[in-house]
Amino acid sequence: MLIPRERRQLAALEHTYPGWEIDQDVPGQWRAVRRGPVTRAEADVGVERVIVRALPEALASTLAIQVERAHRSRARRTFTP
Repeated sequence: MLIPRERRQLAALEHTYPGWEIDQDVPGQWRAVRRGPVTRAEADVGVERVIVRALPEALASTLAIQVERAHRSRARRTFTP
């Protein structure tokens, strides 16, 4: 069961990263599962389908990196000389 602070953190994560299903099934274990498949180009730059972290702040940081990597994979595909 989430305490009020964790509920707010979960809501913020869900709002910020709508492409991910985020939960805390086990206390101290925050998990994000990407809603769509990871393309080959995304996997090549390190995008993962499932992310697990002990803290919501660590999960947020990792998701920000994942979003940046996904954008980079699309930019590579679009702007490859």
